Amino acid sequence: MLDPASFWLFLAGALVLNVTPGPDMAFTLASASRAGARVGLAAAAGVGVGSLVWALLTAVGLAALLEASQAAYAVLRMVGGLYLLYLAWRAFKTRHEFKDADGARGLTAAFRSGLITNLFNPKVGLFFLAFLPGFTNEAAGPVWLQILALGALFSVSGTLVLAGVALGAGAVRGRLANSARLRSMFGAIAAAMFGALGARLLIIDGR
Repeated sequence: MLDPASFWLFLAGALVLNVTPGPDMAFTLASASRAGARVGLAAAAGVGVGSLVWALLTAVGLAALLEASQAAYAVLRMVGGLYLLYLAWRAFKTRHEFKDADGARGLTAAFRSGLITNLFNPKVGLFFLAFLPGFTNEAAGPVWLQILALGALFSVSGTLVLAGVALGAGAVRGRLANSARLRSMFGAIAAAMFGALGARLLIIDGR
């Protein structure tokens, strides 16, 4: 099990990253604005299920990698740290932008599109591979089980955030579209979080 400090750090990081505007939030906002809160909730559920699948794939993949080579796992942590630093740079560079998307009209279409968009976005898989290993510790138990638990927690927190976005779609969309200051704040916070997590992977040996 994670120690309390790592758990709360992970949860704080997950929440900050989940509330930062991105493609999933844009799709959920667009769906809720186009066809109502229920459709937005269906979109959020689809994204959440997609994240759970990525968490499972990440857990299985990292378990196999750890079994094959501890050196390869160390390399993955380093690459993951560099990727998170890249995301920090991207988040800061695009902090003034407002991402929009085409929404779905019906419940089934919203869920399916949210799921497919998430599953077929390789950046989601890369993010999971970069983000989750930084909070694992081999001494605390099977790494794959820790990855699965962390991935599930990230997915649940993200789904709850998107559900809130769907329920308050009009207000949220208006604030994000009209407030460059708010978008800049979210982007700066995300950049700081990505940067801190990337540095953590590069500097601290979590094993």
